[in-house]
Amino acid sequence: MRNLPIITHEDELELAKMEKELVSELKKVAKWQRTVVDSQKKLADNNAKLNIARESLNLTFRDVLKQMKTLARESKSNIKDKDVNIIQDLIHANDSYIEVNKKYVNAIKDLAIRKEEFAVRKDFFASALSDVAGKRSGLIKKALNIEKTKNKMIEGSKLTLLENELNDLQRDFDRARDVLLKEVGQYLQARSEINELWIKLKDSITELS
Repeated sequence: MRNLPIITHEDELELAKMEKELVSELKKVAKWQRTVVDSQKKLADNNAKLNIARESLNLTFRDVLKQMKTLARESKSNIKDKDVNIIQDLIHANDSYIEVNKKYVNAIKDLAIRKEEFAVRKDFFASALSDVAGKRSGLIKKALNIEKTKNKMIEGSKLTLLENELNDLQRDFDRARDVLLKEVGQYLQARSEINELWIKLKDSITELS
């Protein structure tokens, strides 16, 4: 059987250091996610404006169609039934595109809103993790200090006081870890909801194509 490496206090201090690095990376991701959200909102707004333009285009198409139908009744006009049918097809195609594009715009907006909320969840996650890292570091340093103090043969009452302080730090750490676990659960739930919205957006794109 292989000998397992000995875990030391320094290993846990290193974990606290790595957790703080993770906090920094989470904050970076949250920052860039907000930038992406702003871009998605702008994309949704521009597509909504495109829809308005297409609706205006269709109004003009219908005016043209009405005039062409009138002219098509005259045998001497240069308007044929084929010409009328082409305009009708264009109007119907535009109507269909407008309806599908509305679904696309709504899907983008829904996703952007949830991703904005997800960025906030990342902030909460990072904050809770930062708290755990700080309390972990403080707890281990206190434990190391007590070990050193024991070697100095100090009075029992002083040692008891230090151990009580250590117990208080342990309880603070446990509470912080409970908060972190709760934040991680909510973070994962939010990510799952975003995945569902991505599928909804994908489906709307499929309709557009």
